[in-house]
Amino acid sequence: MSGRARSALRAVPRPLAVLLGAVLLLGLCWALLTPPFQAPDEQSHFGYVQSLVEGPGLPGDPERPAFSTEQLRAHDASNSDQTAANLLAKPEWSRDVWEAWQRQDARIPAGDKSDGGGVNPAAGNPPLSYLVDAVPYAAFSGGDFFSRVTATRIVSVLWLLLTVAGAWLLAGEVFGRDRLLQLVTAAVVGLLPMVSFISAQVGPDTLMYALWTVALWLAVRIVRRGLEPLPAVALLGVTGLAIVTKATSYALLPAVLFALGVGLWRIRDQRPRVLRIALSALVALAVPVVVWAAVARLSDRAVAAQVSGSSGPGGTNYRELLSYIWQFYLPKLPFMEPHHGAGLPAYHIWVQQGWGAFGWLEVRLPDWLYRLLALVTVAVAAAAVARLVAIRRRLHLPTLAVLALALAALFAGLHWTDYHQTAGGLAFMQGRYAFPTIAIVGLTAAQALTWIRGGARQVAASGVLGGLFVLQLLSFALVLSRFYA
Repeated sequence: MSGRARSALRAVPRPLAVLLGAVLLLGLCWALLTPPFQAPDEQSHFGYVQSLVEGPGLPGDPERPAFSTEQLRAHDASNSDQTAANLLAKPEWSRDVWEAWQRQDARIPAGDKSDGGGVNPAAGNPPLSYLVDAVPYAAFSGGDFFSRVTATRIVSVLWLLLTVAGAWLLAGEVFGRDRLLQLVTAAVVGLLPMVSFISAQVGPDTLMYALWTVALWLAVRIVRRGLEPLPAVALLGVTGLAIVTKATSYALLPAVLFALGVGLWRIRDQRPRVLRIALSALVALAVPVVVWAAVARLSDRAVAAQVSGSSGPGGTNYRELLSYIWQFYLPKLPFMEPHHGAGLPAYHIWVQQGWGAFGWLEVRLPDWLYRLLALVTVAVAAAAVARLVAIRRRLHLPTLAVLALALAALFAGLHWTDYHQTAGGLAFMQGRYAFPTIAIVGLTAAQALTWIRGGARQVAASGVLGGLFVLQLLSFALVLSRFYA
């Protein structure tokens, strides 16, 4: 190891280094213990990767099967399709079946890996994360099918480490170099079981979480420290990469452009510098987006299928939209037409699926624990808001605006899409869709702790970390019981 590398490692604060090690270990456990394709849409995401590496290229050709012959045989051998979301079925663990599949897999023709590439639920996504996943896939191309799945999962875990580091840096901007509050913020991000689970599967979400977290850190850094060329270009470049990872990331633009605007306004009397920084930053945003747009147009694909498909053909009834949002979070009033089934969707989506619903969301924590976690969620959020009110004269309003814009834009987009999809009879909303802003959840927990002073704050922080570890262990036990017992 070079001296520069050793110096960089020594510069990592010890609490962050220990946390990153724990997050890596837990992520690898999730990657290795979760059976293949027992996570939402993982088979579609892996089919996308295989189509890029083996051919024919970007998936979505309606004349081709969704998955290759090799992948379909792996589905059958592992019983993955029958197991998904079905508590009465389990994966196939027979040694005889495994050995028979290995013999068959060892002599499959090359064409059986490249005859997929058809329409699947992931086919409309931009390609960046799949291109990244193509690297471990290609590196293990000599191994069997499941070795390639595992290698791709492990790379996904590495992005979670970037998300945790980004949350630590973001907390450093918000709270100063308060190591305890930085640790709590980053621990919530890295140790929340559902984030760990999703980040250890094949798909674009884990890269998107990392890019959002880094973008929020850079945006807050700019509004607090002032605008310099490199952070401005990095902010817009990261945002562009997030957009070509998943179209959800268009929701980053209001917060990012606000931060850039604040930075430019503060140096408005330096007109040449303003123009130079603004142009460089916008080019950094435009390059990945324009390149992908050109590729999509040439291949007759939607540039942002998730965005363009979010409105139903019947248009928008704004009175019904407001009623839908009310009923998502609050009980239905007598004069309202029902939009949801029994119960509050906010509880089922943000609490149950946000804290932990594994597999294809069928592996659940005990009901009493969800109720307890709902109380914890409300209490922490209320304490954080009360703390903001208490210190309102000392708040840095541009920082608050960046974080609020990111939250508002993401949730507005999610609810807009969910309203139109449910109106068409399709289920859309899932708890993991809020995880691009998971670093803000970590900041909220840390903000709540600022009520506590002295050694009691350390005790409370230890309780947060310990509680998250216990929840991780319980989640592992449920997953092991579901798939292996």
